[in-house]
Amino acid sequence: MKIEFLPLENRHLDQAVKLSSAVGWPHRYCDWQRLLALGTGIAGVNNDSLIATGMHWSFDTRLATLGLVIVSPAYKRQGLGRRMMEALLNGISAPRIELHATQAGADLYRSLGFTETAWVHQCQGRVADSGSGHAPYPLPPHTLLRSYQATDYEALIALDEQAIGSPRKALLFSLLAHGEALVLEQADGQLIGTAFCREFGRGYVIGPVIAKEHDAARCLIEGWLNRRAGSFVRLDTLDSDLAAWLNASGVTEVDRIPQMTWGSALHRVGPAKRYALANQALG
Repeated sequence: MKIEFLPLENRHLDQAVKLSSAVGWPHRYCDWQRLLALGTGIAGVNNDSLIATGMHWSFDTRLATLGLVIVSPAYKRQGLGRRMMEALLNGISAPRIELHATQAGADLYRSLGFTETAWVHQCQGRVADSGSGHAPYPLPPHTLLRSYQATDYEALIALDEQAIGSPRKALLFSLLAHGEALVLEQADGQLIGTAFCREFGRGYVIGPVIAKEHDAARCLIEGWLNRRAGSFVRLDTLDSDLAAWLNASGVTEVDRIPQMTWGSALHRVGPAKRYALANQALG
């Protein structure tokens, strides 16, 4: 068996959809296409058949994220996952790498030097027709929850960089092009939080959610749940309290996976935190 590792290209994406579906992932063709447009991928090919994938994204020299590492079920336990990871890591120069591991892949990533730093609660389900299912959660004093406007762009970029420790302009630009965002604004015009929402997989994904305080994050998420009442929604949160709160809305925790990192820590300045991921691949 001769397996080639080639650059992942649009010509591979029909097979990539079938590959992700085979392992139970909901990615559509357009989801793969958007992820590939933002990053770099590797295709593991055997006789023109796509049998493995892996991708990484670097929006700044300080940080890379790694994901969509998939091996066809027919080729499991043949060392292909390790070979894919080694090929991906050889193409990354950033001093810090983040990934979100399946339970099956965590041991491999530990053996490559990654360590667990947090847990991601994968919450999904059909939102109750009444929205969040809770009595309305009060907004922080003197704040306004509203839709994103173009004049918010620079403040939104700065808020996200404060939370991540590395700018992600290309990512946020793409998310705004293919989805929508809510912002939480103080009376003085300062943004204290934002939450994105876009179509993905079986319905919608809410994320990233960036906020300066827990209550702000909760209000932003509830804003989207009310707007997506009756729809299937997914949210990957790093906050166990938010995961517990979401359970009452029909968006229940279905999995819990480790966030894993390699390399030096990023320097974050300010109170903003990432309460939910854009998705498990992009962070």
